[in-house]
Amino acid sequence: MEEFDLQSLLSSSDKLLIHLLQAYAQTNDIAIFVLNNEDHLQAGIFGKLTEKSELTRINKARDLSKLSISKYKYGMEYADAPLRVAIINQRVGKICVAQDIVKNTDPSNIIVIQKLQQQVEYLKYLFESVSKLIIKEKGIGDFIIKYSLDVDEAIDDLDNNESGALKRIRHLSTSNESIIAAIEFIDSNLDKRLTLDQVSGKVYLSDYYFSKLFKRETGLSFSVYLNARKIQKAMILLKESDDSINEISDALGFTRLSYFSQTFKKYTGYAPTKYRIDGKE
Repeated sequence: MEEFDLQSLLSSSDKLLIHLLQAYAQTNDIAIFVLNNEDHLQAGIFGKLTEKSELTRINKARDLSKLSISKYKYGMEYADAPLRVAIINQRVGKICVAQDIVKNTDPSNIIVIQKLQQQVEYLKYLFESVSKLIIKEKGIGDFIIKYSLDVDEAIDDLDNNESGALKRIRHLSTSNESIIAAIEFIDSNLDKRLTLDQVSGKVYLSDYYFSKLFKRETGLSFSVYLNARKIQKAMILLKESDDSINEISDALGFTRLSYFSQTFKKYTGYAPTKYRIDGKE
C-alpha cells in the first residue's frame, strides 16, 4: 500500500510552494489552502486572517469535506480545483481559494466568485508546474509513503453483509466529486469486468486512497458496491426480459454462470431461477 505525501511536497525545497502561495494570498487579499484527497487541511491557510474573519474558524478544522456546501456558514465565497501529479497520473488533492463576504445575497458576490474561479485555475497551474520541477529534482520516491498491509484492516474491508448492500445503494448519498465520478463510471460500465485500479485510475486516485475514500463515502467496499449494482440490474432483467440466465450473466461481465448464481443468492437470498419464477407469478 502506498500514497502520495502532499505535506512533504509543500514543505520541500525550503517550503517553496508555501512561500509562493503565501505571497499570492497576501498580494490578492484572499485565503489559499490545500486539501488532500480526504479533504484534510494541509499546512494551514495562507493569507492574512483577522481574528474576526470567519476563515479563522476553518483554519482550525481538519476535515473540510463539507466546505463547498457550507461556505455560507463561514460567511465566504469559495472555489477549488483538483491537483494532479503528472509523473504518477494521480489526483493528490485540491487547491482552494476563499474570501470573506458581508452578505450571502449581495449581487457583488458574483464578481467575487468569477475572480476566485480565475485565481484557482491559475494557482492550480502554478502549483502543478512548480511541483513537477521539485519532483524532478528530488525524485518521486521522496514523496511516496509506503504502508505494510494491516491484517485487521484487510479483514475489516471484507464486507460480508452483501444482503444489506442492495438496500444501502438505494439510499446512497455522497458529495465527494471523485466518488460521484467513480459511481457514474461504474454504473455506465456494468457490462464490463471492472477492477479497482481501472476505476481509481479514471478519477486519478491511487488504489489505496480510492479504496479508503470509497468505503468512507458509501459505507461499502468497492467490490461489494460493484457486485450490488450488477445484481440490482440482474434483478430487473430477470423480471422484465426473456433473456436466459446465462445471457444475463454474460451481459453483466460475470466470468462463469456458477459465480453469477452464487453472487446473486448472496445478495438477494434467492437463486436466479427461483427469483425469476416468483417474480412472474
